[in-house]
Amino acid sequence: MRWSVQNLLYCATWFGLEAACLAAKSLPEKWLFAIADTLASLGFHLFHGFRTRSIANLNLALAGRVDNAAAERIVRRSLRNFFRACVEIAVALASSDEEIRRRIPVSGKEHLDAALAKGKGVIALSAHFGNFFLLGSRLALEGYPIHVLINQPRDSQVSRLMDEYRWRIKQRTIHAKPRHEALRELHRALRRNEIAIIIADEYRSGEGVEVPFFGRPVVARRGPATLASRTGAAVVPVYLMRRPDDSLNLVIQPELDLCRPGKNRAGIKENTARMTRWLEETVSREPEQWNWMNIRVWQGHRTRNRVSVCGQRQ
Repeated sequence: MRWSVQNLLYCATWFGLEAACLAAKSLPEKWLFAIADTLASLGFHLFHGFRTRSIANLNLALAGRVDNAAAERIVRRSLRNFFRACVEIAVALASSDEEIRRRIPVSGKEHLDAALAKGKGVIALSAHFGNFFLLGSRLALEGYPIHVLINQPRDSQVSRLMDEYRWRIKQRTIHAKPRHEALRELHRALRRNEIAIIIADEYRSGEGVEVPFFGRPVVARRGPATLASRTGAAVVPVYLMRRPDDSLNLVIQPELDLCRPGKNRAGIKENTARMTRWLEETVSREPEQWNWMNIRVWQGHRTRNRVSVCGQRQ
């Protein structure tokens, strides 16, 4: 048998996931988190690009509110939270449904129920905030029909393997590519009055909508706003936040007030701006829980005019 790079990648991924599950079953959690914290501290020093770009982004966003030392502490804490989130995936794979429910309480479930009562499905808007990995799992354990939009690895074997592990923690996935197939599946799910989780907080150059974020323009994805306008689905912000004692809490906020129907360019831009404003407010409250690498490109100039109702300038 000839081993290809793809075969090796698949085996390495499988072995890593199985080893993590075995460790979660056999080692005390405090040891696992201690290991994660050590790796995060090491990574902060080794991942030069992550460190410098994250600190630069944070200083731009929170200018005047933090000094360099505070910015470094926030970014270090953000990386530490990410490593802990990875451990929590393994713990979830080794836990019963009841254990996960007990570990992660839910706040604001009534907001999701009210949105579903409208009968047009729900776009659960989220971000790389807190433990975003387990968001779909915890919602599914409440009995909701959940679909998570996922950017899959290019290797098909690894992609199938990741889907299998997500299924073990109750996550049904929709692959973001090919795009036309993803849109078709999202539309079907929403027509059935189900929930589609979309994590849409990466700002980079290319196609999108220019909107203000921390007082500076970024290019945001128009996908969630376009999907909401075409389907009439409610957009409900959800996230798994880390509390001061390092436990997790699923937070469901009230449905966003969007410009309806919002199908034209101005409406899409306004609704994208409102979604980005929600993220800005959320990150401002807990900056150490967000991945500051997600701003790949600031547009280089401050926004003079904010988008107002349905795209009109103020």
